[in-house]
Amino acid sequence: MDKGFEITAWIYGLVIISNSVFTKLRTDKKIRAKKMLSYFAKHNDVGMEFVKEGAVVPIGQINGYAYTVFVGDKDAHPYDKEWNVVKSLGKFNLSIGDDDSFWVAQLNELELWENGKLSGKDCLTEQVHYGMDELREVFRAVRIDKERGLYSVSIYGLKKKSPVEGELGEQSNYGFFFELEKVEALAETADPTTTDFAFYK
Repeated sequence: MDKGFEITAWIYGLVIISNSVFTKLRTDKKIRAKKMLSYFAKHNDVGMEFVKEGAVVPIGQINGYAYTVFVGDKDAHPYDKEWNVVKSLGKFNLSIGDDDSFWVAQLNELELWENGKLSGKDCLTEQVHYGMDELREVFRAVRIDKERGLYSVSIYGLKKKSPVEGELGEQSNYGFFFELEKVEALAETADPTTTDFAFYK
């Protein structure tokens, strides 16, 4: 993906979701809860299994900025023209199933979960107010096409080479690059629930 997309973290942060694997694990474990963030908070061992199996990578405790997200294969740098890497944030597991895709979404989407909410869609959007009169459509979740398989995801924090000044500008100066490398097997990785994803301090 040479061109990035913008998604706002809102309340909780962002998340990478493998919809097919996430849904399968919920079914296998007979989880009926729709508030999956709350469920994982009460059943940490189950949440960590979802992480290790590459079903979900939560990117929490970050400011509610409008982050520009780039996705690419190892050694691709689609952000080079306008962005600098300012922090390497870790490697994580991602398992892509028979839907040949994964999603980047607002983390709170897991708190309103239904197994079919992402199926057959390319994105989820909503209308939000900017300023006094402007109504703008923004992404809640974006589907990324990717061949099924096992991946190691390296996450990098980005900052604009020419940052915009002012409070509102500050909120659009940052982004993420998700670098995917296909692997033969999933590995022990950093724990995203204890990773400090904030890189703008």
